[in-house]
Amino acid sequence: ISCITIMGLSIGLGLGRSVDGDSTEELDTVVIFKTRPPSESPTGAPTKPAKDFEWCYELDETAAKRDTRYASLWSVLIGSGISTEEEFSDDTSYQRKSLCWLAFGDKLQLDATDPFLEQRYAMATIYYNFNEPESLWNQGWLSGKPECEWRPMVECDSRTDTVVSRMYLRDNILIGGLPKEVSVLKDVTHFDLSNNQLVRDVSAAIGEWVHLEELRLDNNNFESFPSSINEWTALKHLDISSNNIEGPISENLTLASQLVFLDFADNEITGTISPAFGTMSSLETFYMHTNFLDGPIPDAVCDLTSGSGKLSHLTADCNDVECDCCTKCDGYDVDKIPWD
Repeated sequence: ISCITIMGLSIGLGLGRSVDGDSTEELDTVVIFKTRPPSESPTGAPTKPAKDFEWCYELDETAAKRDTRYASLWSVLIGSGISTEEEFSDDTSYQRKSLCWLAFGDKLQLDATDPFLEQRYAMATIYYNFNEPESLWNQGWLSGKPECEWRPMVECDSRTDTVVSRMYLRDNILIGGLPKEVSVLKDVTHFDLSNNQLVRDVSAAIGEWVHLEELRLDNNNFESFPSSINEWTALKHLDISSNNIEGPISENLTLASQLVFLDFADNEITGTISPAFGTMSSLETFYMHTNFLDGPIPDAVCDLTSGSGKLSHLTADCNDVECDCCTKCDGYDVDKIPWD
């Protein structure tokens, strides 16, 4: 810090007053401190997404494509197949808003060649597909930080902390279906979408998540079981309770023999319980109460509760379903809240 002492001014003023014959009172020395210049960039990443790029999707895309950065990102994302030219040309689409944020609103400013470009774009589509939920905004979604720092809603791999591996999106008033672009997040192992207002089969978006181990879809508006259940060979925990599923139990469920936890209670499922569930030797928890099932629990399923079987939690509506081996009838046998 430089210091400038203005002495000449004080001396001159003092002499001036003595010439007039008045008192020659001594003036105080004036000291001016010169501060450092402002930094060229912020010292810390902002915690909330910028909102100064709305022009990008409020005008015709031609204006945005004149920008070299937008054009290069546009080209890479179309080339990868994650989104289409038609989707980006629609100024009302969530894809267009996501690309505009990536090009002009994102403080991280990833280069078009960055290996995590698709991941960051896919995360942006979640925000814009669900009409910019305030709950996500308040927790720093789309902040200038890397997406692996959007905690506690996002966690990344323990080895490099760069690849999204867990997402906890419960209780965010998410309405509608998942954006298809999240399909590129193929390393996700845990996905919690509970307590929202989601519809449509999630398999269209996450059917290729081969590392998925835990999927929580409870308390939504789904009308069917995910069609990709038998393709998620790593899946151990599936909760699709408290939805609007009608009709018989999906046969695909019995093919997921690696499941440890299965809960489809509180739906409108009809029919009988297949003996094929008795082949699910890894099953420890099986909840199917509060439905419209009938008939007996197959002996093969009851056998899982004894001997070498691991099934220790089994529920059904015992007024309609004959179940001598159930741990409880018509409700959960433990408090479900701690699991959440």
